[in-house]
Amino acid sequence: MYASHDFFSLRAALTSETHPQSDQAQFYTAAVMTAFNRPAAADKIIDKLLQMPIDANLQLELLEMRMQNARRMSDYAGALKAAQVLISIYAHKGDANKLMELRNTAKLLGVLRTLPQQNVIRHGASHIVLLHDDDVGYCVPLVIGTQSPCYILDTGANHSVLIRSEAERLHLKVLSAGIALGTSTDAKLKADIAVAPLLKIGNMEYHNVVFLVVPDAAFTIKDFQIRGILGYPIFAGMGAVTTQPGHIIEVPASVPDSEVDDIAFDGNDLLTKIKANGHAALCRLDTGADHTVFYKSYYDRYKSEVDKSGAPHVTKIGGGGGIRTFKGYSLPRLDLELAGHIITLQHVTVFTEPVIPQDYLMCNLGLDALKDFKSYTINLRTMALTMDDAH
Repeated sequence: MYASHDFFSLRAALTSETHPQSDQAQFYTAAVMTAFNRPAAADKIIDKLLQMPIDANLQLELLEMRMQNARRMSDYAGALKAAQVLISIYAHKGDANKLMELRNTAKLLGVLRTLPQQNVIRHGASHIVLLHDDDVGYCVPLVIGTQSPCYILDTGANHSVLIRSEAERLHLKVLSAGIALGTSTDAKLKADIAVAPLLKIGNMEYHNVVFLVVPDAAFTIKDFQIRGILGYPIFAGMGAVTTQPGHIIEVPASVPDSEVDDIAFDGNDLLTKIKANGHAALCRLDTGADHTVFYKSYYDRYKSEVDKSGAPHVTKIGGGGGIRTFKGYSLPRLDLELAGHIITLQHVTVFTEPVIPQDYLMCNLGLDALKDFKSYTINLRTMALTMDDAH
């Protein structure tokens, strides 16, 4: 369950654990707490285990959790310390790919630890009417300095991003970082960093907002350009977001904090368990995607069913780095059970070749899975996805 990132089943299994204080049970408990956004509680267990003689592989996993939790709490110095320990271990192991990834992460953390920490001040609840953009659809209006740009809010983006000309238009100072940034099309981009001293959304003031700055060409797709993306740190600062009809989002003045736990973190991705045509599936919740897609892992498990009901289909995927095409099937309909609700999707793509490296994910849930509800709320304090289907 841990290897397949199914933290929901792992959490359930721990409730019947006969030896809850064993090193293994404590390791899994820390993993569950990390996934369900209890970073401080997880770190108490992690720090205790790291002081003990434990399996080398468990040590690596614990250090990864420690780094992840520190980043979530904006403790970039602590995250860098964990990254540096990991680098020394992987340098000894001779794992070149992991070593390159960690050195790149350390480069980013090294810059972030020198910057003031992002914080959010709320002046009451926020009622935000999204604006329509012919290129990117609906975007969040905001204010940076004297400018009023409009960027898409993408919960699937680990960082907020600006193209270089936009950072210059906003008169933001760009710090050279040379960070290698992976994209949805597997291209590698070099990114620098800019900090917005003040960013306003609704009645919220974000201070010291970090953006990755990429070349204009990276986010230029055919005849349109994505000038900016509001990523996970902005979304996390909201705490809970309710999306309503008329392209409106509501952010409460204070965020409810009773535990629900039907969504979980995997890094900065949000995961949830669904049923697709009656089959259990672990999926990423991605409000930056218009359409739900299923990955090769789903096809491999239910190949005969997909082959029988679907038609061969080629899908183009655009993102930072350009456009790629992938083979798959198009299903005329697919019934989902999500957070206690039944949803029917039309014309669903199932890929038959790898699209993402996370082979444990079966699907990416887009906005089409949520559009027919009166409203839906994502709450990162309670780790809850709730939908209101009243009309």
